[in-house]
Amino acid sequence: MVTYTLKELEEKKVPEINFKALEAFKVPLTDLIANDYNPNRFSGYRANKSGESSTDKFYSGGSSMMALLMQNIVRNGFLFPLITTWDEDLKKYRIIDGYHRYEALKRLGATEAVIIDMRIPYHEAIQLTVLMNKIKGFHQVEKMSNLVVKLEDLGLQDNEICENLGMEAEEYLRLKQQLGIAHAFKDHVYSKSWEVSNEE
Repeated sequence: MVTYTLKELEEKKVPEINFKALEAFKVPLTDLIANDYNPNRFSGYRANKSGESSTDKFYSGGSSMMALLMQNIVRNGFLFPLITTWDEDLKKYRIIDGYHRYEALKRLGATEAVIIDMRIPYHEAIQLTVLMNKIKGFHQVEKMSNLVVKLEDLGLQDNEICENLGMEAEEYLRLKQQLGIAHAFKDHVYSKSWEVSNEE
C-alpha cells in the first residue's frame, strides 16, 4: 500500500487520481458477505431475542442510526456504493466498507446493491476498513487492537502496519497494550542495561 506525506499531497507529487466511483456496478445482495473484522458498529442498535429485528422497528425508531440510514435511502436514494473485494474462495464480494448500508437495503426489501470491487487481498482489505473508519471517526479501541493482532498474524511488520494505517508509534503501542503487556512486548528486543556480577 503506497502512502504519501502531507507535503507530497499538498504539492501534488502523487499519481493521477483514480475515480473508482465510476467503476460502480450492481450485484444481487446474495452475492455479498460481511467482513469478519470491522470494529465499527452503530451505537444503540439492538436486535430482538431471536437475533433479528423487523423493518418497522428500525424504520420508526427515531433515535436509531439504522432508522436514520433507512429513512435517508428511501428519501434520497442509495447514494454511496459499498466498497468490496472479491473473495475467490467464497465466490462472493466481501464488504470492506458499507455494511450498515447493506443491512439497510436488506431490511428495506431490496434485492440489489451498487458496489465497487477494489480487487485487493485480505490484509489490504482489513487496512482499508480501518482507514475508512478512522476517516469517518469510527473505531473502537478493543476491536481495533484485535485488528492490529490480525495484521501481525498475516505477517505484516510493526512499522508497515503503522505506515499503512497512518498511526504514530505511541498509538500503535497503546492498541497492542489493550491486549495485555505480554502480547505488546512479545517480540521486543531488550538491551542489556546492567549485568549480574559474581564478585563478592
